Amino acid sequence: MKNYIKLTIFSLGIALFIYGCEVEEPHKPYGSDGVAPGTVTVDNVVNIPGGAVIYYTPPADVDVLYVKASFEDDRGRPREVKVSQVIDSIVIQGFGQVGDYNVTLNAVDRGENVSTSTDVAISPLTPPVQLIFPTLVGEVDFGGIKVSYENPLEAEVSLNVLVFDELQDEFVYRESFFTSQASGTYSFRGYEAVKTQFGVYVEDRWENVSDTIYFEVTPIPDEFLDKLLFSVFKIQGDKDFNDYGFNETQMWDNRWSDQWNCGHTDFITTLPHYLTVDLAVKAKLSRFKLYQRGGSELYKHGNPKRFNVYGVLDINSLPPYDANNPNAGWTLLRECESFKPSGLPVGQTTAEDYDYQNKGEDFDFDVDNLVEIKYIRIEVLENWGNINGTVIGELSFWGEISQ
Repeated sequence: MKNYIKLTIFSLGIALFIYGCEVEEPHKPYGSDGVAPGTVTVDNVVNIPGGAVIYYTPPADVDVLYVKASFEDDRGRPREVKVSQVIDSIVIQGFGQVGDYNVTLNAVDRGENVSTSTDVAISPLTPPVQLIFPTLVGEVDFGGIKVSYENPLEAEVSLNVLVFDELQDEFVYRESFFTSQASGTYSFRGYEAVKTQFGVYVEDRWENVSDTIYFEVTPIPDEFLDKLLFSVFKIQGDKDFNDYGFNETQMWDNRWSDQWNCGHTDFITTLPHYLTVDLAVKAKLSRFKLYQRGGSELYKHGNPKRFNVYGVLDINSLPPYDANNPNAGWTLLRECESFKPSGLPVGQTTAEDYDYQNKGEDFDFDVDNLVEIKYIRIEVLENWGNINGTVIGELSFWGEISQ
């Protein structure tokens, strides 16, 4: 009897389970009616360099979630762009060649139901990589080449350098410089002072590339000065860079982009501030890098914005110090102004700003007027934070060493 009751209860449970499975309706996304939305109506097409902007009216269905554009680029690669249903346009980018291309628009609702397709033709204008390429100019520089460019659309691109490798009997990739500036100049360095064949081309983030410009030059000698030999040579009028627990030697310890590794003055004396460095060797300096104090202090605080660089060979040749003419006897080598790629106000920085300063900000000396010196004097006239203090993350110098 007990076994009969157990069997009956078990059978009843199975029957209820099967009935429940039979009557249970499949789950649907919240707000979905299971019906495909209406079609997308194209209102206008504005062709732009490397793409187009398609203006449209989405269907009136209340459950529409997004509008999707599907297309193949000029290399036959399938691409897709999605935008919210509240937006009335969709931007198509990434074409490397002018031409006529088809784009398919679909509306998609919350249930992933897809509308009937709407086809639209676009005709992208000349892409940025091809607009930039004719403006490239390469010339010899200290330790390498200097490349200038015009990028009026401020497209995100890279300038890529190739060097001919005699062992491989072909040009090989060496390095890149990323930029979105409207124009500029960048020096690719670290090459020996021997005749070298270089190639430069432009590439965008969709891997579209321009033609390559080739030229042969012999880089100007560019020796790196050993920073282990540097020392502060303090003369009257100079500031102390050892305040607040920082040490002047941190300005040439091969560490930068670190908020807590820099030379630091007090906040009392008004600018200009002076720093004199004994380079320990005689040299005709070709260039130098100033690295800002990094971290959250980048492009603010006491980081130099406008400053002058002076040099002298024999420190004992200087006349007596005169507060009204503190640079008497020194030779002005360069007037400098720090550059901020983003152009944003103080306190706001971008990844491009950090990348630019992490590489060190380059300042070249006049190649036609190089002066042999042994001591460097930096005169800070203005800083990014508009305060009384001065901070320097790192200093590096290059040139033709004579002793």
